[in-house]
Amino acid sequence: MGWLLSVTISLYTLGLLQSILGFYQKRQTFVKIALILVAVGFACHTLFLISLSLERGHFPITNLPEALCFFAWCISLSFMIAYIRYRITALGAFILPLSSVLAMVSQVIWEENHSIPAALKSGWVYFHSGVAFLAYAAFFLTFVSGIFYLVQENELKEKNFRFLYFRLPSLQVCDELIRHASFAGFVSMTLTIVTGAFWAQQAWGRFWSWDPKETASLITWTIYLILVNYRLSNGWCGRRVAYISIVGFVSTLFTFGVNWGLHTYL
Repeated sequence: MGWLLSVTISLYTLGLLQSILGFYQKRQTFVKIALILVAVGFACHTLFLISLSLERGHFPITNLPEALCFFAWCISLSFMIAYIRYRITALGAFILPLSSVLAMVSQVIWEENHSIPAALKSGWVYFHSGVAFLAYAAFFLTFVSGIFYLVQENELKEKNFRFLYFRLPSLQVCDELIRHASFAGFVSMTLTIVTGAFWAQQAWGRFWSWDPKETASLITWTIYLILVNYRLSNGWCGRRVAYISIVGFVSTLFTFGVNWGLHTYL
């Protein structure tokens, strides 16, 4: 079954190379080939996760290799949804490196025999962790879109149009992608916190413990709550939203990396 992961990594890597060529040379042919390669790789990735679930008898997200593998799947999913919706040819060159690297690292550190801690033998944890990684992937998409926006805005202000200006999406498209991705991520992060509370009650007898990961998750959720709230109520857009998206993803990385206290499973 490990061959499926190897095929997935190979296809993602080839798709990444084609995306970079398409981005550099502005040729749709390379981009279309990249999309096909990533789509086939994603299908293999999905099949690998399903096979692993059946073999191990649980959703594969209970240790670091499994979590990285699933995170790579979420990022690839977000890339394909965003590309199909917005046709942003530059996305692959900036999003696929992370999914490729995560899948590679997952394979390198893979654990064939892994015992599941008692606290993780719960239906809550699988939904809780699954939507958490979907939120992380959506926030990564807002981060990339925020970078695109700031670069394009700077090019327009200076009126000195260079290499990136002709390859990145318009400000309007960047802003719309930030809006949709941040909302999707916020909803997923809300579900993460709510289901995590029920899991904590089941595992430790209390809904909230101010554990480092719980606290980091709440901070990240608050950042995106501010973004979504002011976007809806005050019509925030543009540079301010791009900066908050970047700050939010930095907080997301910290949330992902905090694995001590009660969350010492990964």
